[in-house]
Formats: sequence, structure tokens, C-alpha cells
Amino acid sequence: MDASQTHKLNVAILSRKMAEEAWYNTYFSRLAGQMTINDANGMRTRVPAPNAVIQMMRDFVQEGRDNMLMPMELDLVAEGTYGDAWLKGTGEDLQLKYLQIYINQHRKAVNKLSGKMANQRLKIYNMMERAKPALVRWWAKTMNQAIAQTIYEGVSPNLSAGTNDEGLGLVYRMHPNWYFANATSGSTPTAIGTAKYTKIAANWGANVTDALVGAMTGKNLMALNELITGDLLIPQILTESGDPFWLMLVTPEAFTALKKDAEVYRTQDSAFNTHLQKHPALSGKQMMYFDGFAIIPDPIAVRRTATATTTPSEDLAGTDGWLKPQSKTTYSISNNIVLGANALGMGLADPLQFTEEKDDHGNVIEIGSNQIYGFNRCDFFSETDSGSSYAFNKANATKTISGAYAAVNQSSMIFSTEE
Repeated sequence: MDASQTHKLNVAILSRKMAEEAWYNTYFSRLAGQMTINDANGMRTRVPAPNAVIQMMRDFVQEGRDNMLMPMELDLVAEGTYGDAWLKGTGEDLQLKYLQIYINQHRKAVNKLSGKMANQRLKIYNMMERAKPALVRWWAKTMNQAIAQTIYEGVSPNLSAGTNDEGLGLVYRMHPNWYFANATSGSTPTAIGTAKYTKIAANWGANVTDALVGAMTGKNLMALNELITGDLLIPQILTESGDPFWLMLVTPEAFTALKKDAEVYRTQDSAFNTHLQKHPALSGKQMMYFDGFAIIPDPIAVRRTATATTTPSEDLAGTDGWLKPQSKTTYSISNNIVLGANALGMGLADPLQFTEEKDDHGNVIEIGSNQIYGFNRCDFFSETDSGSSYAFNKANATKTISGAYAAVNQSSMIFSTEE
């Protein structure tokens, strides 16, 4: 019998393989980078990964906490000197902003294997091998949608779930950069609620109605480019050859509308599209490029809401939850996603692994899996608003939407259209 350390049925190896396959089967894994840690003279500093949409941090392992601060370095802004003007004494201090990220355990079990005869017909480690693909598929879909949910709601569902369900009870932080194509003003982007503030439910009823929301067009994408470059200041992602772009995920209907738009199809550059396909996020995807945006359809991650809704958080999930697309008939507003660099932070304390539960003197065996992680959108608040009773309000028994708080987000946005 082969019982070597490298045998494919070794449980630790199966756990590691499952973790790797589950993560790399998610679409968003192509956009992630691992933060590095420098340890100089006993001082631990974390360095963000370059050109990554999702910054991954594993320092929870050493620190033993359920929340930590993830640093993001601000760009230098002061002017330099000219000619022979003295450079001495003009040095600009490097500044950091910090994202508070949380983690929580998330578990999933496979249906029980019951009885010794069943175990005889399919030995337990073979059962693990058979269960792994099902668990990989479940975790890949679950993490994919957890990231999408984080883009809209600020934190992943294992963090926002109420304490009655063993979540952390973190309040929703509806995206501060949430705009819609305003049909009454030439489809120019207009903020839902107050610009650069998190949103409350009443903002949708006041702003997002059939009469106001325009369709996805090349014209409003050009206006969106102006908003991003002149005000929101979202940095672009780069391909290996240095070609910059914002990644835009849209509904299939919005994608079709753009394909029919005269401004868009006249300016399609197939050569540049080929260059962009070198980026992992775009490889093998149906994609078009227009005015700085690499646009791909995603019918599941991009969520819909109803017009004039009073329950946006419920609408985003739809009647079938986050793992299935919603009906366009009921939910007619496409909440398209724009992503730049450093849009999300991921904390990981314990990677995905197998667990095993025995009962009835070993006659019943259940195969489970668990990991301790959390996704957090990169919003930055004032010291007052980031307190435990405000933007990062914790330990709520049920899910809630936080109040409207001023937030700095220079890495992502939502753009709502109606096709």
C-alpha cells in the first residue's frame, strides 16, 4: 500500500489542493495579490502588492485577532523644484491610510456517509476525493459571490451576517461611489444620495426611477471617464505591457446595448483589445474596450435592483440569493461595477481545509470544510465615523444598513443603468 507523504489521499495535501483549486476557480482570483511583510529590526511593515484589485493579508495568523488594519500608501502630491532651486528641505512625508478588515469562520459540510457497508463500498478517503470537487465548486461560487457582495455592501456575508447566525454583525456600507446614468441630463453620471457618502435605503426611492435612469451608452461612458479621472481618482489596472484600463463588469443587457451603440462600435480597436487580453482578468472573456474601460459581461456578480426600491439590500440578493442572477422583469436596474487598483482587502487567517466528524461509534461520517477569512471594501472614514458605533458598527443581531457617512473610496464605483 502506498502511504507516502506525497500520496494523493494524504488529508493535508487534499486540503491544500482544495484551497488552491477553490480560490483559483474564482474569477476574482485573477485580480488578487499577496501583501508582503518586511521585518526590519523587529518592526513589521506590510507592503501592498502592485497592480492588484484585491489585496490579500495573512498577518492574522501571527497576531491572533479577528480584525486588523491594512495600510494603503498615498501617492505623493506636492510639486518638485525647478532649475537650481534648493531641493534640500522640500522632502514630502509618505502618508498611509488604513483599512480596517475583519475575518470570520465559514464552514460547509458534505452529505453524510452512513453505515459501515456504505463505507466498505466507498472507503472514506475515496469519499474525500469524490467530495473534494463538489466542495471546490461550492467554495468557488461562494467566494466569487462573497466578493461581489462585498463590492456592493462593504463586507462579505460571513461578516455582515447577524450574531444570531454566528456572523460578526457588521453593518452594510452601501458603496459611497454609487451613480446612475441620468436620462434627463444627457445620461451624465449623477450620485445616488450624497456623493462620497455611504447610502441609506431612501436614496434609491428618491433617485432611481424609470423616468430618471438612462441606458448604457458610449456617451455616458465618456462622462464616466471624466468623473473618475477628475473627481473619484480611481487608478487604472495595467497589463504586463503597461496598457492601462478600468475593469467594468456589466449585465449582458448592458453589454448588448454597448455593442449596438454607434459611438462604441465605430471606435473599437481590435489590436488594443488583443493587448488587453494578456491580462489574466480578461483572458478568454467576451470583452470590448471603450474610453479607458475594459468591459465584460457578468450576469451573476453584477446585481440588479428594482426602480424606486425601498429595500436595496434585499433586491441585490434577489429571490434566489446571490448565487443566481435576478429576473430582469422584476429587477430592471443594472448596477454595473467599475474596479481599479486596491478595491478590496482580503484577510485570511486559516486557509480552506477538510474536517471530519464521526458518530454512532464510527458508523456515520460527515465530511466538512472550513476557512477563516473576510473580504472588505476599501472605504476610509474619519476617526469619528470609523468608530464601533458608526461605519464599523459590529455585533448586530440582524443585518442592517448603516447611516450615511462621508467615505473616501478611490478604487471602485457602481454605475446604474436601465436597458
